[in-house]
Amino acid sequence: MGKDLSKWTTVVTRLVEPDIKREPEWIEWSTLDEFLNRFSGHPFTSYFLLYKPEAGAAADAESVLPIDRLIESLGKALDHFYPFAGRIIKKDGSCWGGRLFCNNEGALFTHRRYDGVASDLIDEEQFQSVELITGFDCLHAVDASKLPTLIIQVTDFQCGTRCLSTSWNHGVADGFSATHFLESWAKISRGEPISLMPVHNRTLLTPRKSSSVLDGSQVRFLNTSIKDPVTVELAIPGDGVGTKVMKLGKTRINELKAEALSSHDGINLSTADCVSAHFWRLITEKRNLQGHELTRFVTAVNGRSRLKDFPAGYFGNCVTFAVVVMTAGELLSKPLGHAAVAIHNAVKAMDEEVIRGTIDWMAVNKLHSSCVGDEPFMPGDPNSNLHTFQVSWQNRFPFYELDFGGGRPSAVLRNRLKTRAFAGSRFYALPTSTTSSEGDLQVLLIVENSLLKKLEDEI
Repeated sequence: MGKDLSKWTTVVTRLVEPDIKREPEWIEWSTLDEFLNRFSGHPFTSYFLLYKPEAGAAADAESVLPIDRLIESLGKALDHFYPFAGRIIKKDGSCWGGRLFCNNEGALFTHRRYDGVASDLIDEEQFQSVELITGFDCLHAVDASKLPTLIIQVTDFQCGTRCLSTSWNHGVADGFSATHFLESWAKISRGEPISLMPVHNRTLLTPRKSSSVLDGSQVRFLNTSIKDPVTVELAIPGDGVGTKVMKLGKTRINELKAEALSSHDGINLSTADCVSAHFWRLITEKRNLQGHELTRFVTAVNGRSRLKDFPAGYFGNCVTFAVVVMTAGELLSKPLGHAAVAIHNAVKAMDEEVIRGTIDWMAVNKLHSSCVGDEPFMPGDPNSNLHTFQVSWQNRFPFYELDFGGGRPSAVLRNRLKTRAFAGSRFYALPTSTTSSEGDLQVLLIVENSLLKKLEDEI
């Protein structure tokens, strides 16, 4: 969609530099920065935010997202979040991101107009990526050897809708840091002060030099405690990978929680525990795995609140992963609560020692220094061919609070970029709009198309 170039007009493509120029600085990526850049499957994480005029108002895109104010406030925000004005300089012969050079070169900013209405390109219910909305095609305007860390595009539609596309390099920032930046940018645009200043000290996650590095049997992240695993060889899907966007209502969520607690009363299971367990079981069932075959659940865990005296405003990647592995037979034969409790316990176990031990183990085993084909999961991990169900709970990210002076977005969509092939499924729990009922969830499921067809009746 949107490939008819005659309908597109580029108003401007430019670099937005910080207002205050800093002395150029090299920042070495931490072990987690390098791993997250590889693990994500694509160097950029991308979201679309739709800003629409109020019902009955004139189709005036400028009133809902003022361009001049956006650009001016972006320069001010980059004063504080200066890595987003830097460049990724790749290491020779490395498939990893390389080094971050904070050189004030600026974020890539594009403003475009489309000769049509937003619904011509964007189906909010079943959204598919539209590359001309991302600004990625404008990368030709910058030095190819130096990759921007932040790409912004504003797209105007004739209906008055303005789409703000924000894409950031995952090696530079995780979702918590990126939304911290977006919140701060919006506040500056409204004339308000930043409420939480970023902390740019990546040495806080430097591997320890002591001899008390966890051995492989203790690293929950990789689940190498499993001996002689039976792996499931998953071929790269020939029919491609598809997406399914769905709304999960509060009533259905409460039913799943009640079902899980019916067999494990007294355990404080969360919505994330129960919903994750439900979809893990559902997808495993539809894959028709044999009872003895292993399946792996992986969920992202923010380490900021789990590390002692760690700054809440840490800018970078501070995300590790809780992992549960069990046979398909165990997962499906036992009640929902069994999987929910296993997930709950794995997340709860991610304390400071496990998080830092994981970083130590990764560094000692040089997990971040090699690549295995196009497989984005855990290079060197003996279980890397297992069926993997990867979950990311992003429903508390404040996207719907991002008011740049003309109102909040009416819709937020995660842009599924073309990723490296992966053996498994991905599940994103996303925030719902202000018009949705409290407690509802928006879910994005990414699986191969053949499996998606099997899931249609269930979801």
